[in-house]
Amino acid sequence: MTKIPLIDDSPPEILQCTTCLLPMQYQTIKDEKFLWQCFKCGKQYLISKNMDDDIEESWSPPR
Repeated sequence: MTKIPLIDDSPPEILQCTTCLLPMQYQTIKDEKFLWQCFKCGKQYLISKNMDDDIEESWSPPR
C-alpha cells in the first residue's frame, strides 16, 4: 500500500479518484478507518478516524 500525506486537516466531503477523476463512494469502517472506493477502477482509500494519520491507498477489482 502507498501512503499519501494529508494536505488539509478538514474531513473531505467529496473524494475524487486520482485515476478516473470520478467521485469516490464511502463504503464502511474497516480497521478503525473509513473506506472510500472508486467503482470504475477499484481504487480504495482508507482514511483514519484520527486526522493526524496518513491516508492509505490500495486497489481492489472494479465492480
